[in-house]
Amino acid sequence: MAAHRLSATTSSNNVPRADSNALFEKHTVDEIRNLEKKTRSDIEKKKEDLRVMVGERYRDLIDAADTITEMKSSAENVMKSISRMEDLCSSMRQKHMVRGASFHMSIKNDSDKSRKEIEFYGTAAQIKLLMDIPEKIWSSVDGQEYLKATQLYLLARHINASLHLDSQLSADIISWFPVLTRQWAAISHFKSTILLGCRSLLEDTETDLSDQQMAEILCSIILLEDTNPRQVFTEFLIARTKALQQILHSGHQTNVKLQVTGVARLLTSTLRQIYSVFYCQEMSAKSQEGPTGLLIAALESVISKQNHGSLNLDLHGTISSKCLPLSVKNFKPLIKKPPTPLDIKRLKDNCQDWMNTCLKEVQTGVGKLLNYVNTVKRLADIRDEVWALLTQVQSEPSWKHINENILTLRVWEDFLRPLFVERVKALIQYQLDTTAELTRRTISKVMMELTSDINDSSMQCERNLAVFVWTENSADVIMSDIWQTSATKSIADSGGLILKARAFTPAVQNLCHSVDEKLKVLLEDSESYVMEGEADDAAKDEGAFQRYGDTADVLKYMQVSCVKCVQEILDYLTEQLRLWEKSLADIPDPVTNAITENKLLLTARTCAAMSEMTPHLQRCILALPDWNKQASFKLSKKLRTQKSSELPEWQSVHSKLRQCQMLAYKIWMEYTASLFVKKFSDTVTNTNLDSTLSASTRWEEVEIMEETEEGKRLSSKIYVPMQASWHIQTLLYNLCEDLNKIGIQALPRTVVRDLLVMVTDGLVQAYEKLISQRGIKKSSNPFSQHEVLQELFNFKFIQLVIPRREDEEIHKKYQHRCTAVINSLEELVDPFDLDVFSPYIQVNLNKQAQRCSVIFGALYCMDKHGQPSLGSRPVLSGQEQHNVLPLSTCPHRFPLLPLSSQQSSRSALTTQPLAAQTINRASDLSGPTLTSVVEATLPLTSSQADLSSSFYDKMEKLGSMGSRIFSNISGKS
Repeated sequence: MAAHRLSATTSSNNVPRADSNALFEKHTVDEIRNLEKKTRSDIEKKKEDLRVMVGERYRDLIDAADTITEMKSSAENVMKSISRMEDLCSSMRQKHMVRGASFHMSIKNDSDKSRKEIEFYGTAAQIKLLMDIPEKIWSSVDGQEYLKATQLYLLARHINASLHLDSQLSADIISWFPVLTRQWAAISHFKSTILLGCRSLLEDTETDLSDQQMAEILCSIILLEDTNPRQVFTEFLIARTKALQQILHSGHQTNVKLQVTGVARLLTSTLRQIYSVFYCQEMSAKSQEGPTGLLIAALESVISKQNHGSLNLDLHGTISSKCLPLSVKNFKPLIKKPPTPLDIKRLKDNCQDWMNTCLKEVQTGVGKLLNYVNTVKRLADIRDEVWALLTQVQSEPSWKHINENILTLRVWEDFLRPLFVERVKALIQYQLDTTAELTRRTISKVMMELTSDINDSSMQCERNLAVFVWTENSADVIMSDIWQTSATKSIADSGGLILKARAFTPAVQNLCHSVDEKLKVLLEDSESYVMEGEADDAAKDEGAFQRYGDTADVLKYMQVSCVKCVQEILDYLTEQLRLWEKSLADIPDPVTNAITENKLLLTARTCAAMSEMTPHLQRCILALPDWNKQASFKLSKKLRTQKSSELPEWQSVHSKLRQCQMLAYKIWMEYTASLFVKKFSDTVTNTNLDSTLSASTRWEEVEIMEETEEGKRLSSKIYVPMQASWHIQTLLYNLCEDLNKIGIQALPRTVVRDLLVMVTDGLVQAYEKLISQRGIKKSSNPFSQHEVLQELFNFKFIQLVIPRREDEEIHKKYQHRCTAVINSLEELVDPFDLDVFSPYIQVNLNKQAQRCSVIFGALYCMDKHGQPSLGSRPVLSGQEQHNVLPLSTCPHRFPLLPLSSQQSSRSALTTQPLAAQTINRASDLSGPTLTSVVEATLPLTSSQADLSSSFYDKMEKLGSMGSRIFSNISGKS
């Protein structure tokens, strides 16, 4: 009360707690002083209330302490009295034993006792039995012997009822034994206790009750509630349903494995107990199929009059046993109707309905439980535990008869398997979704790094593959695997040299590695669920169900989901490619476009690498239903050597990756070709004299000899183009440089071919435009003959460097256009001069093409044997013998390397002089020429060669020759 008054006072005085500033704003000084006084008085009042409250509680505390002390004294007195009573009883017992006979015997032998005394002693014995029954019931309940406890309770109820039958005698009994009324009150509550214990065992999920115990529990319920087997069977099914719900809804804090196995154990044990307890069969089959109808048997054993030993009261040899009436000694419980077995058809129907109910509960409950399992390996562990439990259950002899007589229970196939398969698929899908999202983020991160700083050295390998390819690394060649064949190694295990040859840069390697690691984790996680180890081979067909029967379904789903995952990544890349294509078309900034080009090329390399550097991706897609024939999940040589037609799933994914790769290359090719063509068109159409002079090259001075009609020989000099213009050479060199920067050695042949087609088509179009503008004499700036000859040389040089001799229609059209351009240019040259200049131009064209075949080698169309498509052997004259060493017997493969040859082959390679003409090169008379110096160091014929001279002797001569050559060149310059 004091606390209540204190809280009320506090709530009523909220004004002093207000803000002081607000008080001074709203009240005068006098009012504030009054408030202060009121507040101080309230404080003193509350202090006084607190003192009063503490004083009152202190008195209560003292009273309680005194009461406890008095209770202690009273308890000690009671204990002393009980000890004294025990001592008196012991002394009385000793006195009676000394006489040699019990007191009851003296009573029984005394023939003078009246009938009333006998009834009195009988009543006393019954009262004593009532006094002992509670202890016996508690002992039975503690030992879970509920049938015995039920019988004791019914016996006590029978005794209590019999003592109250006669009202007059009942009054005398109560006057003799007043404890009777209180004792029955102490016993009557045992009915609810026994029923609660029985029903708790029916719903218990921890205790594994035997069939006999279950029958006794159900028999107790029937006796206490006076029901029949049909009603108790319904109660049994409801209790087992509640037990199932208790297992399923116990929460994820417990072990999911224990919960799932508990569900399987409950279903099997319930069906077994239904068969053993409720199912009654004919006597002829009982010996073969095991015990059945235990509930009827237990009821009969309890209520049968012939059975006298069902209830052991431990009264033999005591005084009470001699005085108890026969109605107590031979007591048997009674039920309204005699127990009858359940109808078999009704039993089966009820079991089927209960199974359908359990199926719904399991689908909901176990489905939620499995959501807490985050790995397929744990699911496999739970499945194996269920398999072991069901195998043990179904190995029992009676299980076959249960399936035949009650119903066929398939716990795994009907209840658990769909939930497990669904959860496995969900986990696989989650892993693949995570892989796709991680891949998208990694690609975005790499693209951002490419965008961040163009001079960043860490991404230099992605911008220029030449830096990556020509930088040596200790991991380029793995010495421990150097003698292993390529068939036993993957690209990732072959060393850095293979990766450089395939143009798989570090960013591409990291991206593919992240994808492969994710898929590796997925496969390792699912391995225990879909694959069986060697230890299980012998017992794989000897269980309750096929543990690995879902292998085909799971692997097929993994295959389909993995294909979808790859498709999501490709969709993302395709979307980015379209954005970059639009950026190249709309943004004229060269720096931004250079970054976009790097992104395109990185995307193309990524698509190429994903089909080669992600072996676990191939393993996911090739995980077919017959995978259990393989020894392990590792990629075997057989898989790597199979034809593409034998692997349609993988071929489909590979083709999609290839399409994305070619789309990226196509966008890059179109942009690159447009840049080169535009730059070339601007250069050739530029008529500025400075630009013309800067693009001009040296012409060759050729002296020709002619014979007049009089027989005199006249000499004259002409100037012939000997090399392409600088803008042509620059264009071709820049094109080769760009191809080398992006790793031409790893580019698909179609990419280089299509790029050259685009460039050459653009160049032809530029020449057609140039001829249409300046090829007319009436134009403002017509061609001069020298310009025409140079452009003719340039155009033919382009044809030699980038030949297009295929049979496709597009190449045929290109050849027709080239022929038209050449004819148009030749028409602008004097026919007589054209006849004179053409042979020399052709010779110089061949020489120039052969001299540039290395620097422009990336543009040469190579056949499958690696032979360039120049169409002719090297053109060498007697003055240009550069052969120093026998390096190869195939001069077509290395046309510019110095090859030694015999006299016959040398003469065959010498250019024959033109008819009626002599071609001499102007030489510097101040010193020996380059040709003369070389010829001085080489043998002219094989007979003149010193066969005993070694390679090092020739190297010494070549070294001295080199010093003279470079000194001569420096002198000329």
